[in-house]
Amino acid sequence: MIDLAALRALIAVRDCGSIVAAAHELDFTPSAVSQQIKKLERQSRAPMLERVGRTVILTERGRLLAERGALLLADLEQVENLAIGGAEELRGSLRLATFSTASRGIVAPLLARLRTSAPDLHVTVVEIEPREGVTLIERGGADLALVHDWNSVPLDVPVTVEQHVLLTDEADVLLPWDHHLALRESVSPMDLLRETWVSTPVGSICHEWLIHMFAIHGERPDIRYFDGSYSTHAAMVEHGVAVALVPRLGREALSPRVHVMPVVDPTPRRRVSSLWRASSQDNPARLHVQRELEELFPALP
Repeated sequence: MIDLAALRALIAVRDCGSIVAAAHELDFTPSAVSQQIKKLERQSRAPMLERVGRTVILTERGRLLAERGALLLADLEQVENLAIGGAEELRGSLRLATFSTASRGIVAPLLARLRTSAPDLHVTVVEIEPREGVTLIERGGADLALVHDWNSVPLDVPVTVEQHVLLTDEADVLLPWDHHLALRESVSPMDLLRETWVSTPVGSICHEWLIHMFAIHGERPDIRYFDGSYSTHAAMVEHGVAVALVPRLGREALSPRVHVMPVVDPTPRRRVSSLWRASSQDNPARLHVQRELEELFPALP
């Protein structure tokens, strides 16, 4: 009988593009992944991988096995969910992927509710960028993910993944308290052309939105500082070093020396959603956590 761990290793190599990347994804060593692939090759009496330059790709046999294997693992997940679906108590584990502001604004109160409603459910949480969260869900590395996408910067969610919009969040510009625009009711990107910005790292969705916000006016912001922590952004604003675009969800208490200014034309707005694999539709733990999320954030009109 085919080894499921070896099959997962082959699928990870296909999805990640290398043995090293697959090992990181599976939390294995590269040697362990190689051994799993060799196990499949011995069983099938055919090579699974071929080297192209410094990378490896799947052979035709390997590609077909990974393709059918992914369907098999999805079916197996459904069977496992049905087997435990009648359990009266929620036990076991649930892996939750989330982004930083959701960790403070959503996950913290969610975990507090779960301590009462599902005390025997072991929830683990990992912080990850939304695009990586989609991939993690698709590949089975997490059971549920919280993600966000901004207007005009949408996430690409595959058909094998279900999505439920929980809430809409907006972002404001943080200005030093004595900034010359601080008395305005709102500002537009054109009002901020000469400002120095601190932003999340290049490639993050929030950075892309900041670029987009100016690009629709044919301009580009002067971003000189990059940091993944909004607390750092607020500190730079407090000291008059830069201005920042910071979401409201999970925003920490700000210094009196920081002024919060709404933005228009456009208003930075993002959808916050939960994601899960369609094959885990009947997973009782996932269903329970999803219900708790929806009670925290009732359905949008």
